[in-house]
Amino acid sequence: MSVLAQHQAIVVGVDGSERAMRAAVWAAAVAERKSVPLRLAHVLPSPGYHYSEAALLFQNEFAQEVEKSAHEILDRAEQHVKSAYPAVTVSGSTHPGPAGPALAELSSHAEMVVVGSTGVGALEALVTGSTVMQVVNRAHCPVTVFRSEARSPIPDHRPVVVGVDGSELSSLAIATAVEFATFFELPLLAVHGWGAGEYSGRHTALTMVNWAVVEEEQTVLMAENLAGWREKYPDLQLTTIIEQANPAELILDYARDAQLVVIGSHGRNRLAGTFLGSTSQNLLHHVPCPITICRAN
Repeated sequence: MSVLAQHQAIVVGVDGSERAMRAAVWAAAVAERKSVPLRLAHVLPSPGYHYSEAALLFQNEFAQEVEKSAHEILDRAEQHVKSAYPAVTVSGSTHPGPAGPALAELSSHAEMVVVGSTGVGALEALVTGSTVMQVVNRAHCPVTVFRSEARSPIPDHRPVVVGVDGSELSSLAIATAVEFATFFELPLLAVHGWGAGEYSGRHTALTMVNWAVVEEEQTVLMAENLAGWREKYPDLQLTTIIEQANPAELILDYARDAQLVVIGSHGRNRLAGTFLGSTSQNLLHHVPCPITICRAN
């Protein structure tokens, strides 16, 4: 069974912005290639969150205008998607806010959730820290964050990059990346950063490590993680990159000329639930292309 096809549809959050429209087109391209439906989801603003009931002179009229605006946004998004991918089955729905929990709830019946995000930089940490982070941290399926500065909302010839670290979630990320690359006939770069990296020459104890042996072990780890994929997909253009480097920095280097980065995230906090690890956070804030995050539930 397909890694992503265990659920019913690809869900994309739309809010009327240009970045959301681009994200919807990207999601439609994936839905068409995979022959699955696309579900456009618009989350309604909560009046109590933005304004007090006393401040709203006409509560019912406000709700009606919000609903009307929501359906206009969904109609525009559907027309936009249909103009590019007329064969895709598209539906739209509205949901009460806040946006993060609403989209996370929809993920329980989706094979992927796609959300738009603004550009990279210092402000991005604040923007991503709200809706996008809530969706990524709570979703029951892979989440793709579509960057506003992504070169194209339509898959092209550029490679897919997948981060490999030997974990179970890394295996899920590899399967997801292989599936995407295979559907679109794209090259796949499997990237693994290991060891002390930039600190290897700064600590006396590390000079006692036989780095040649470590490198050999990491090469075996990569081979084990990728075992079977070339046999299963003989036409897959799979390249492995193994370097003694910070994993996030290494993946980011290759992400600059990629159209999609796929990673697994297994950061956890016993008190607050499941959250992204440091590598995933770093990449989410800085990759210039869409990034798919596979997280344990």
